Amino acid sequence: MISVAPERPVAPIALDVLTVVDRVARSLGFDYFVTGAMARDILLYHVFGLETGRATRDIDLAVAIDSWREFDAIKTRLIETGAVIADANRPHRLFYLASSEANRYPFDLLPFGGIERPPSQIAWPPDLSIVMNVAGYREAYAAAEQVELRPRFVVRVASLPGLAVLKLFAWDDRGLEDPRDALDFGVLLHSYGDAGTEDRLFGEEMPLLEAVDYNIDLAGPRLLGKDAARIISPSTRAQVVALLDDPRRHDRLVRDMAKVFRAAEDPIVKAEVAIAQFRTGFSGDLI
Repeated sequence: MISVAPERPVAPIALDVLTVVDRVARSLGFDYFVTGAMARDILLYHVFGLETGRATRDIDLAVAIDSWREFDAIKTRLIETGAVIADANRPHRLFYLASSEANRYPFDLLPFGGIERPPSQIAWPPDLSIVMNVAGYREAYAAAEQVELRPRFVVRVASLPGLAVLKLFAWDDRGLEDPRDALDFGVLLHSYGDAGTEDRLFGEEMPLLEAVDYNIDLAGPRLLGKDAARIISPSTRAQVVALLDDPRRHDRLVRDMAKVFRAAEDPIVKAEVAIAQFRTGFSGDLI
């Protein structure tokens, strides 16, 4: 288990949301984990003290369910607490009422598990026209970190390798409209070498560090790729490889990620190098 640093506490409103969800989860016996930008912030900033580049004001919660009836039961129980209301237009979106309906904090419930249909997709009822790719969610849940957000309050949070995979797929799904997932992926590549991996890089992963001439900026993305490959299934791994090796998607990912490296002399080259290091580490287990 890892813990949030006392000097960098999670915002009280976010803790309130997670407390309500955790209480309902325990009462109904369903599993969940924190993902998305909130998982990024919890691990990179609140645990390791690294800047993430942009703030978030919502929470993504992946919930493991076997049927849409279970999903409806979760939403109903949350609404019955009196602290949550549903979004009339988006089935996954709810709002926590901080003090009044005028002060609402959004959070999303993203279902995965037995509800999926091949290939790793969910289709929202009633007309099944909205389809979401949930590849990697099962693996991300299995590899999630146990994080103590405050004394005696522990939740599962997507690990940085698991989050990297989910961010790639999220970007592939909606990147044409919104490049934020590519920015988050870039932040993960940029930060991983300083996110609690130093002992590994100068210990068991010394050969990896030596291979990049002790350059942490290169070792971090390569180790992230290696760690991501370790936690995912062969079918999910194949999807990541197909995404990274597709020239059109690769070029667009580089352009979208370059903003993370805008302080570099050539942000495009910096983004290309980071992706290449991730891809090298990711393919290492396949050799």
